[in-house]
Amino acid sequence: MVEFVAPKWQVLLVRNQLDSFDMVWRCKAAWVEAPNVDRGGISGVGRVMLQSSQGGAVGAFIKRQQNHTRFSWRHPLRGEATFRREFYIVQHLRHHGVPTLEPMLFSESYAGPEVRAVLMTAALDGYQPLDVLVANPEFAQMTSQEKRRLLAAAAETVRKMHTSGVQHRSLYAKHLFAMRQADGYRVVVIDLEKSRRSLLPVLRTVYDLVTLNYRTPVWSRSQRLYFFKQYYATTSLNAWQRILCRLIVWRSRRKRQSKA
Repeated sequence: MVEFVAPKWQVLLVRNQLDSFDMVWRCKAAWVEAPNVDRGGISGVGRVMLQSSQGGAVGAFIKRQQNHTRFSWRHPLRGEATFRREFYIVQHLRHHGVPTLEPMLFSESYAGPEVRAVLMTAALDGYQPLDVLVANPEFAQMTSQEKRRLLAAAAETVRKMHTSGVQHRSLYAKHLFAMRQADGYRVVVIDLEKSRRSLLPVLRTVYDLVTLNYRTPVWSRSQRLYFFKQYYATTSLNAWQRILCRLIVWRSRRKRQSKA
């Protein structure tokens, strides 16, 4: 049973015979990267091209998983697919104006002990992962003003996510996708399978920004400071914000040293 089909994409999905759980599950889509096969199941992402009635093609990602579950009050014994959590979080973020994925279809199937789920999202054509972008030689050749625009867009997206009450819990630079626009950059947050609602703002900030800082060693000290200021939407950090920033940098450095 399909639980969600975006009205915007329904005609296109019907045309490509991808408007039901079984059709999406059986769709031949090559894995974008090696699927996760731990926990007695499988979870991965494939890409497909959908043919429109105008003769063009629309890219989409199909996320499929089997027996990757988490326990919940609705399913305390068997658990429910972790993609369900991602779908709910994506809808929540979109409702709060946070740039993120655009869901096309979500469905779940329970057959005996098997729990399966599919989540289709529109492809992020024109976007690049932040880690790839900053590691590119072109990034070093950018003007300081353009670099700041990119950092500001990333900081704004993370701030909006946290303001909406969501903690990413896996905020690597590769989970922030950026695209250049006329007035700067647009940055979207993806891979929200591990995300959750958190009641403590400081926990959201420290947990996620430690991960992000740990995974962005190429950022200079001044770039990190600028990111923090944009995250807090201020030109000058107050005493509490400076304490948190020092804590984030210290914990990031410790993690980096422990992995060395």
